[in-house]
Amino acid sequence: MKSIRSIIDQIWEKILVLFGALCVLLPTSPLNMKFTYRDSGVFLYTGWRILNGELPYRDIWDHKPPVIFYINAAGLALTNNSRWGVWLLELVLVFFAAWVGYQLIKKVFGLFPAIFSLLLWLLSLVPLFQGGNFTTEYTLPLQFAALWLLYDSDKSEHKDRRFFLIGLTGALAFFTKQTAIGIWIAIIVSISIQELASGQFKQWFRELSYIFLGGISITAFMAIFFGAQGAFPQFWSAAFEYNFFYSSLNEYDLTPRIDILIRGLRPLSNSWLLQFSVAGYVAAILYILLKKNYAEPLKKLLFIGLINLPIELILIAIPQKTYPHYFMTLLPILAVLTAYTVWTVTSAISTWKLPGFMKLLAAAGVLAFFLSRSFDGYLNQLYTYRTLTKDETVIDYVKESTSPDDYVLLWGAEASVNYFTERRSPTRFVYQYPLQRDGYVNESLILEFLDDVIENRPKLIIDTDSSIPMYEFPIRSDAIDEKAAYLLSHYCPARRIDSWTVYEYSDGVCAP
Repeated sequence: MKSIRSIIDQIWEKILVLFGALCVLLPTSPLNMKFTYRDSGVFLYTGWRILNGELPYRDIWDHKPPVIFYINAAGLALTNNSRWGVWLLELVLVFFAAWVGYQLIKKVFGLFPAIFSLLLWLLSLVPLFQGGNFTTEYTLPLQFAALWLLYDSDKSEHKDRRFFLIGLTGALAFFTKQTAIGIWIAIIVSISIQELASGQFKQWFRELSYIFLGGISITAFMAIFFGAQGAFPQFWSAAFEYNFFYSSLNEYDLTPRIDILIRGLRPLSNSWLLQFSVAGYVAAILYILLKKNYAEPLKKLLFIGLINLPIELILIAIPQKTYPHYFMTLLPILAVLTAYTVWTVTSAISTWKLPGFMKLLAAAGVLAFFLSRSFDGYLNQLYTYRTLTKDETVIDYVKESTSPDDYVLLWGAEASVNYFTERRSPTRFVYQYPLQRDGYVNESLILEFLDDVIENRPKLIIDTDSSIPMYEFPIRSDAIDEKAAYLLSHYCPARRIDSWTVYEYSDGVCAP
């Protein structure tokens, strides 16, 4: 029978990582956070409709790549459409990311740097989480997995398989969020520099071929999947064409992008992850210049870190609008650079002749210090999510005023109401932002939206006090004006709920 000590030795690291992941996810659990933010609401609604036989892009418009929708569908399937299932999947995937990252850093830098970097990047994740269920959250395990697969790949018995899996994880990340592929770009650049500089042209071609083969396999699956269901044009239009306009690459202005990055990096400095990472980045540059004789896995990780960090910052700054959760893509490489800083410092301190208990006490004190710095922010997140109840009155009203077979249109971007009430949208444009995007929208899309609403005759149309006036579009035509006028005259104001206006259908004409 195993002793208690041996059992503890085997499981304490898993418990540590699980506890860290659980603490990060606790504020956003349905126990504390009753409702969700906009993006999560769209993903939950789309996941619910997938379980009812509908297809993203063809039946529900959104510009995110498809992986996020099927993660939500899988989570909802686990718990009979409850958010608990999605939250449990989030917990599993954050734990997986944390565990893989911890094991990788432990192998390269040792125990204390692994624990320290784990603590700092999980603490940094809390203010970036924004309620959870975001695309960048789901790319974290893929990013850490790619770094793990590359680790010590030269000595692996299944080297080709590792590079194929690197390509596979990269494609999955791309079809979760297109700008979350910085690590894979860095891996390809790193391999190209190292192999070509040493004259290993065949090796370079072989490794990159397997990476691209892994990426192409997922890409082909996506194309075949949506193409077989006649939805490839809608898939391309929403997930790619729209994002080209959304990013506004032709209007790239460096000054506001720098300001965006500075403001976005601020939460990462609160936990000191950014400061330790910058120190690690500088130390890695010095390592390259001084040509220190480090082990090959450490060299490989540092080289990728030097390449990856600027790439991630560029990718984050591409869209006109950048949100805190975009900065999650930085966390894996910041964890590595932080671990390198800590490893450098502890390597120097290890030459000091200090008693073991003093080293342990000092380590515990350092960890407690950084943990305490984020405690107030953590409590603030708990409170913020707990008080997120702005849609509750509307949700109760919709449930009382409609039946499950009725359609309900939310004018604006509040698809979470459709999800929480389990009332379908009468149109695939469950939110109307794409219909306002100059350069993307055309008369056909606007008429499709108006025809869907007129034909399906939603029981309620709710103006969510959005910045977009109802039935106003950047394109005007006689057909658009005629259909918009019909809706204006047949949906009459019924009541106001806070700043939202509820309209109900009338066979007659609304009184002026």
